[in-house]
Amino acid sequence: MIINIPTPADYYTSGKELLNFAWDTTAKLLVEFDQADFYGFDEAEISDPYWAAAKRTLTTALTIVQQAVELIIKGRIVEISPYILISDPPSQWPSPYKEGGIDFEAFRTVDSQDLIRVHDTLAQAPFDRHFVQKFHSLRGVRNVVMHSAGKNVSVQVAEVIDNTLYMHKSLFPEESWFQVRREFLRREPGSHLGSGEYATNTTCWEAEIVVRLLEPSQVTAYLGIDKKQRKYLCPACLDDANTDAESFERELAVLVPKAPGANNLYCPVCNHTHTIVREDCAEVDCEGNVISEDNRCLTCSSWQ
Repeated sequence: MIINIPTPADYYTSGKELLNFAWDTTAKLLVEFDQADFYGFDEAEISDPYWAAAKRTLTTALTIVQQAVELIIKGRIVEISPYILISDPPSQWPSPYKEGGIDFEAFRTVDSQDLIRVHDTLAQAPFDRHFVQKFHSLRGVRNVVMHSAGKNVSVQVAEVIDNTLYMHKSLFPEESWFQVRREFLRREPGSHLGSGEYATNTTCWEAEIVVRLLEPSQVTAYLGIDKKQRKYLCPACLDDANTDAESFERELAVLVPKAPGANNLYCPVCNHTHTIVREDCAEVDCEGNVISEDNRCLTCSSWQ
């Protein structure tokens, strides 16, 4: 008897945790670099040495993204049957006469290079060609990094961000990565020391940097917003953010549909559409005309 048989959720949870780990190390670099001007450094002058020093962190993060994707694909296969993952022939299986049963982890599972083939052979809907290309490209980078010094591997920060967002969107199309990211921040060890109060602040800061970093087509694909469209404060994120120690100025929400009379606002962080009122802000110096239902200007954040 086989015991401790994994569920799809087991693999999905582990995969998302690795995606978050890769994202966390990369996002911290981006947030740190975003403060260069504040600390008196010229971004243009320090950019090359800063990212050169981050090379190992970025290559490691990309390999972790690959490991995460492998776990999630295993979860997809387990949805069909967990026993499909067992790769050794029966002659090499552990003894079935072991008292208490055989732990599933005692079996060798399908190699990463075969995961796509196994999935696409048995699943009703195979992965699309672009996903397969991305997967094998990541495997190539991972293999070089894991089996050599990786001196010739050059990974850009945008590459890590793009791969993380692409893989998450492909594997969990109904989810918003930044909504997932915020929940991870709320549950991290530091949350017991108060950092969880800044989960929304941090997530919105990361999302704002990503919007600046990525191409318009990528922003649309991963965040569901138009990079060039005017953005506003999200009423839910504004309410949830910690504004006692710092101001909250992360404008990420866009009017939907994209039209002059639109009265809904979509935010890619909370992944919700909010009803708003189109009225001029009462503040003399503010030209905003998008007001939340609780009567707050979503341009300058002042109460009306």
